[in-house]
Amino acid sequence: MINLKSLKLSKLTRKTIIIHTSFWTLFIAYELFLVYYQIGSLERPLIYIVFYTINFAFFYSCLHVLNYTLEGLKKNYIRGVAAYLALLILYLIIKGFADYLLGNPQPANYNPFIYINQFLARNIARAGYFTLLAIFYCSAKYVAHYKRQALEAEKRQLIIEKNNAALEAQLTKSRNAYLQQQINPHMLFNALNFVYNSAQKYSDDAANCIWLLSEIMRFSLEEAGPDGKIKLDREVEQIENLIAINRYRFKEPLYLKLEMHGDLSRYKIIPLILLTLTENLFKHGNLTELTAPAVLKLTADETGQLTFYTRNLKKSKNGHPRQRKALGLQNIRLRMDSFYKDNYKLEINEPGEFYELTLTLKL
Repeated sequence: MINLKSLKLSKLTRKTIIIHTSFWTLFIAYELFLVYYQIGSLERPLIYIVFYTINFAFFYSCLHVLNYTLEGLKKNYIRGVAAYLALLILYLIIKGFADYLLGNPQPANYNPFIYINQFLARNIARAGYFTLLAIFYCSAKYVAHYKRQALEAEKRQLIIEKNNAALEAQLTKSRNAYLQQQINPHMLFNALNFVYNSAQKYSDDAANCIWLLSEIMRFSLEEAGPDGKIKLDREVEQIENLIAINRYRFKEPLYLKLEMHGDLSRYKIIPLILLTLTENLFKHGNLTELTAPAVLKLTADETGQLTFYTRNLKKSKNGHPRQRKALGLQNIRLRMDSFYKDNYKLEINEPGEFYELTLTLKL
């Protein structure tokens, strides 16, 4: 018993059959109209039924050969050409028999090959015509297929980039939250306020140093804006506080040339970058030589280009400070890569006994 459900065509197959049937119907009508317009009459219907059946079979056979040749990772060009030549020869033989069987030769001039000689050129041209139709159809199908694949690949890439951006933003937010919540700010500042009031009774310098330190701590725990940045002039204030603290710390005078240029309140930057680089200046530099003072220059021009430059004498070499300095710079590069990507440049030079650092950044 035949299962009728198994014979049911899919929606795509039905649509394809309707499109092909409609096209060939219009194609036949167009060609018959041209024949009737030029000659004024048509052959008997059987001739057209047989010849169009042969031609359409040749068209779909060419499509099959093209798909066989082009599909798969390894293209079968040689086998494809051989299959097409065999198909063309078979088409010409069948077409020749059809011409012979459906023709009406005169008995006196009967020649079995008359139709081959008379119609061979026409049949070859007809084969070439339907071959070109098959090539155009196959090309359009593959172009549409590759275009659809490209659009799907682009869509997947956009989804991946969107997910990566969201993940990166969430990761950055989590890191900032982790750093901010390492110490309870309320407890910390209450304790610092107590120490400040107690120290003020005995030493104004110690009290001022505690107050400056609390300002830096408060700044480091401040929550940045939605873009992860703070105003540049707030970072500069903490640089000045850090310099003041270090002047209190050391008995010997510190020699440091500080230069600030530009409208620093106009721009924003991710926090603690410049402050960390300034801290490295005191941690790893020798600022006690009058003849070789350290230099710190910060410039923000009208185009939003920031230049941060430091130069200092090197301290005596030991392993741990250098290792900590490398780790600090590595963390800075990671944060800069995350926020600024290719819009910054961090250069380090060590001419002789000096150490130079230059950061250029597009704010």
